[in-house]
Amino acid sequence: MKNLTIFLFVFALCMIGNVYGGNPFKGKKTTLLFRNGLAYKKWLKVHCKSKNNDMGAKYLRPGGMDYQFSFHDNVLGGTLFWCTLSKGPDYKISKRFNAYVQGSGGKPHGGSYNYIAQDDGIYHSNLVEFKLRRLYGWN
Repeated sequence: MKNLTIFLFVFALCMIGNVYGGNPFKGKKTTLLFRNGLAYKKWLKVHCKSKNNDMGAKYLRPGGMDYQFSFHDNVLGGTLFWCTLSKGPDYKISKRFNAYVQGSGGKPHGGSYNYIAQDDGIYHSNLVEFKLRRLYGWN
């Protein structure tokens, strides 16, 4: 019974930490960064969501500020952020993709995931490799 009480106490700390952002077992924050690399003064719309969070639509002008947000992985695993990037007149050309998926074992990643929208697709780089690679075309 004593072990069950200890387990429930630690579990409650984890849950309270997830709700209020004060998780005592948290690792490094993960950052998602988006940049508008579209030509000819085209704006980019970025809208990211997770199961529990809607980051809202952000509009990035060409050559303007980047959009980024940071978060901690869920202690129990399963953190997923999907994003929709849209361009063109009335933002009719768009691509939805999983921008971050917590790895197996529920271990936090930390680090930065950088996405750059260009005319021919969406590119990704991280601070480890420092090179862009095309992930998606505009479908």
